[in-house]
Amino acid sequence: MTRSRGSRGPARGPASWARLVPWLVAACHPTSIAEAEARGDVPWLEVNGTPDAVAALGRMADHEPKAIAALRIRTAYDAGAFHAAWLAVTREAPWGAEMLRAGLADPKTADLAAAGMGKHDPHLDAFVDPLENALVRLSASVQNTNIASTLASVGASGHDAVGRRLGDASTRSAMCLGIASRDGDPDARAALYAMPTAARDAPGCVEAVVRLAEQDDWSLGWLAESSEPGMLGAAGKMDVLSCARLHVAWVKALAVRRPAQYPALVVPLGYAVNRCPAQVDGILADAIVHMPPARGLVVQAIDPFGRYEEALHATCEHLNLVADGPDTAIVRERAADALAHLCKPPQ
Repeated sequence: MTRSRGSRGPARGPASWARLVPWLVAACHPTSIAEAEARGDVPWLEVNGTPDAVAALGRMADHEPKAIAALRIRTAYDAGAFHAAWLAVTREAPWGAEMLRAGLADPKTADLAAAGMGKHDPHLDAFVDPLENALVRLSASVQNTNIASTLASVGASGHDAVGRRLGDASTRSAMCLGIASRDGDPDARAALYAMPTAARDAPGCVEAVVRLAEQDDWSLGWLAESSEPGMLGAAGKMDVLSCARLHVAWVKALAVRRPAQYPALVVPLGYAVNRCPAQVDGILADAIVHMPPARGLVVQAIDPFGRYEEALHATCEHLNLVADGPDTAIVRERAADALAHLCKPPQ
């Protein structure tokens, strides 16, 4: 092929340019999140949209307003944008706190904002009021789980706010469930247990107390020894507390609670026997033999005509001490009925 004088190479036609365009495009666009961040390529990171890309936008936002704008758009649907803002808070970048406060103030994004925040972190101290206000605004909504659990994770500086939310019937259930969540702080648990009985009078609080009793021994001890009887009833009725831990709870309860409380314990103990007869059998028998004041409680808690999976062997072995003992006629008659029916081998 000949070329004219002065030409610097072969002529390039349309086909040559078609091959060159992809190379030029690749050369102008990043191939990784790290490269996009280094180049400050906000649009590329927006399109990528992965958690790592959003985190990169957060780091860029410390010095790039376009990255803040991109994150602000994502706050309508992505907790990752709020997590990027939270990381900015930990770096003391002002835009992070501003974005989180705005998110918590908007009922549409408040729970997302809380989901993106850290837990058990000293930086949460500055957000106690926004979190509490958000929980109040969303008290009638189910979209408040993350708000409550984040507030419950604050620690000592959030103690008063947690107490106020427990004292308010509109936020009580949500606050209790936040305390029982995996993020709940020991200080928040202490606040729950220290409140008056009325401050635990909500379905979410009953569930929370039982769940906490399954999680740690101190809470189990409080449930057994100090809680209102209805809490013990819920522990027996709900399939949350294991039968092994329910056994421990009733050992503690009968060891500590006074006979004056026994009438209020009849139904709770009945729930425990119904759900976990094998685990409660030994407790009932021991009470009959060694705790005469508790014999009436035991006899009234069991159904004389029930079956209990044929598991109340030890109880049946000692019921004659009640049937032939010095208890009231009603208690002796109920014990006799149990011996004749509950304890009679199936035909």
